[in-house]
Amino acid sequence: MIIRGIDMMDDEEVQESIKDMRNDMWFKENYIDLMQKYPRKWIAVLDQKVIANGLSKTDVEVDADEIAGDEEYSLYFVLPTATVTDAGYSHR
Repeated sequence: MIIRGIDMMDDEEVQESIKDMRNDMWFKENYIDLMQKYPRKWIAVLDQKVIANGLSKTDVEVDADEIAGDEEYSLYFVLPTATVTDAGYSHR
C-alpha cells in the first residue's frame, strides 16, 4: 500500500514509483473535480482512477486493498471546497 504516493522502505528512504507520480499528477490536475465529488473524504487512486472513497481512512484502505489486490495504490484526503464557514468568516 502507498499512502499519498510515498512508499517507506526498510531503511527509511523514501522512494516514489512512476505509478505513484502519475497518480499524484492526476490528483493535482483533477483536484477541483475531486473536491466537488469527494469533499472531506479519503480516496484511493489506482492507475489514475478512484477505486474507493469514504470518511474513514481505515475503511478506504480496507476497500482499496480488496479491489487492488497486490497492486499499489495512492491514498489521499480531499479537502472541502472553500466556503465562508471553512475560511473562518462569519456573517453578523
